[in-house]
Amino acid sequence: MANIQRKKRANGYAYEVRWRDHGKDRQMTCKTEAQAIREKVRIEDLLSAGRSTSHLVERRTVREVFEACMAAGEGHLKPRTLEGQRSIYKNHIGPALGKRRITSVRATDVEKWVAALAKKLGHGSVRNAYVVLNKLCKYAIRHDWLAVNPCTGVVLPQDHNAVEDKRQFLTPAQVEALAVAMAERRAHYGLVVRMAAYTGLRSGELAGLRIRDVNLFRNTVEVRRTVRRAKGGGWVASSPKSKRSVREVPLLPRLAAELRVYLAEHPNRLDPDAALWPGSRKKFQSSEIDWDVPFDINNLIKSHFRKTVRAGVGSAGISSATRWHDLRHTYASIMAAAPGITVYDVSKWMGHSSISTTEKVYVHLFRTDYTDKMSAVGAFLDGAGQNLGAGGSVTALRLSAAER
Repeated sequence: MANIQRKKRANGYAYEVRWRDHGKDRQMTCKTEAQAIREKVRIEDLLSAGRSTSHLVERRTVREVFEACMAAGEGHLKPRTLEGQRSIYKNHIGPALGKRRITSVRATDVEKWVAALAKKLGHGSVRNAYVVLNKLCKYAIRHDWLAVNPCTGVVLPQDHNAVEDKRQFLTPAQVEALAVAMAERRAHYGLVVRMAAYTGLRSGELAGLRIRDVNLFRNTVEVRRTVRRAKGGGWVASSPKSKRSVREVPLLPRLAAELRVYLAEHPNRLDPDAALWPGSRKKFQSSEIDWDVPFDINNLIKSHFRKTVRAGVGSAGISSATRWHDLRHTYASIMAAAPGITVYDVSKWMGHSSISTTEKVYVHLFRTDYTDKMSAVGAFLDGAGQNLGAGGSVTALRLSAAER
């Protein structure tokens, strides 16, 4: 199945292992006969098992595999996702492993790389870098460029001293105080804050709203797109985060009433494709509202929201660590506390990819109330339960061996 040929070289002899795999002639050169024999046995074992031997002669570097992986993802991954993965590769993977042949990377190399990253990066950043390296290794395996994934089994560092939950949950009174403070900067900023807190829309989803997306007949807002600023300038509109992120979110009556007033005064209210929010144009040392300029929610967050929060909002008791995304968390907490709202409702309205995501992120908000059941047990103990076990039959709760 495989054979060894001794070849004379200027500095001695080399040993070539030759074989055929899927109709292709392959060969590798070994420095010693013992090494050639070991490779011959390995090759024959792989061929006997019906497995590819392509990885044994693979010369692609980690960088080349990464570029191929990114090219394959251009058809279905969002530009922002690809940009993020390219940035991670450029900063954390390429400098350490980019020039290495993909087949030369071992688990020990990945472990050393992870340890080096952990000395200068946070645990979340280390995990993100690991995910990208693991992804390109899996891609190489699918194309028979690699036999074993060196990332498998590598243990990532844990931050045992970190505060696990940095989320802030605002009360309705705090939301209102924040909205009033933001309205002092721009009149419509107060409504944007209330929309974020009482619809749970992500920042890009809020920025992408059009007139047609607000349905005041049904009192709903439809999430159809997300908008962000492109890396090279300009704006990019794309589909929301996941399929379930395209959704219809019901509006609170008071929020619908405020939107009705806002739209009545909207200069482009007759154009269903007009942006819901105005942008702003810089003028000298200040800026003014401009309906022909795209709404920049990142500017709202950085230049207005953060400054408002850090300056303190009167006696509202809002933490200076409050982030814009905490308004989305606030929505989840309000919905979870409201009677009649299920975790399924919250998951659907927040656009989570699955209900398990909602349960995982907000598990502490959906605690089951067993008050009624325990009251029933108490009534039972006060009544018929008085004679429990007194010569009467007791139903066994122990599981049988077959049921365990």
